Amino acid sequence: MSSGPVDRVTPMFWGIFSLGGFIVAFFLPIFIFMNSLAYGLHLVPWEKVQYGGALRWIRGDPASALLGGPFAWLAGWLPKLFLVVVIGGSLFHGLHRIKYVLYDLGLHKSKKVLDPIMYGIAVAGTIAAVFLSFSFP
Repeated sequence: MSSGPVDRVTPMFWGIFSLGGFIVAFFLPIFIFMNSLAYGLHLVPWEKVQYGGALRWIRGDPASALLGGPFAWLAGWLPKLFLVVVIGGSLFHGLHRIKYVLYDLGLHKSKKVLDPIMYGIAVAGTIAAVFLSFSFP
């Protein structure tokens, strides 16, 4: 009845791939727009971009009740965590897609070489994003 060993690792990578696809489709365009166009076209005033101005702007919003309460410590961590999730998810999604494009081009026999290279680059990039995001105040 058993057809062989069950692969438990591949579904995890497909899950990370789909999460990265969601991040690339929904969050990355917003991130790019806010960091490249919105400030350059003066759609968002510069004083709102700086930390003090942004915090005052957020605290004036009734939806930001968490920032004044017991979760005030999250105010500095959430943007850093968002940056790590966007960069890490995009790396995993892109490199997983590139790996399967290389398989389709005929490199499926080099699976044992491509898997550690592609996922290693994604892990190294995510670790670099964590280090760079959380090492600055």
